[in-house]
Amino acid sequence: MKVITQEITEELLAVIDMYQRNARQLIDQLILETDQPDRAEILEGAYHLLTNADVIHGEEELTGNWYFDVHGEHCMFKTLEVFIGSLRISRIRLRTCWIFSNFWRHSMC
Repeated sequence: MKVITQEITEELLAVIDMYQRNARQLIDQLILETDQPDRAEILEGAYHLLTNADVIHGEEELTGNWYFDVHGEHCMFKTLEVFIGSLRISRIRLRTCWIFSNFWRHSMC
C-alpha cells in the first residue's frame, strides 16, 4: 500500500481548489451568457433550475468556446463534468469526494 505524503496531499488539495474555482467560473458564465428562464432564482442559489437555454450572443457555445450540456444535477463543459450540488459543499467534503473520484487523473490545463 502506498503512503500519501504531505506533498501529494497538498498537491491534491491544490487541484481540488482549482477544480472548484473553474467549476464556479463556468457555472457563473453559463448563468450570465444564457437566457435562463429562472435567472433570479438561480442567482439566489437554485442551481437545479439551470437549463440548456440559448446563448445570449447567438452562438452555440459560451465565450471561450465552452460547449455545455446541462443534464440532471450536472453540467458538462466539453470534458469537465461539474456536479452542481458540490458548489455548496464544504471544502473538506469536496476534498473527500475528490480523493475518491478518478477525476484527479485528468489534467485541467
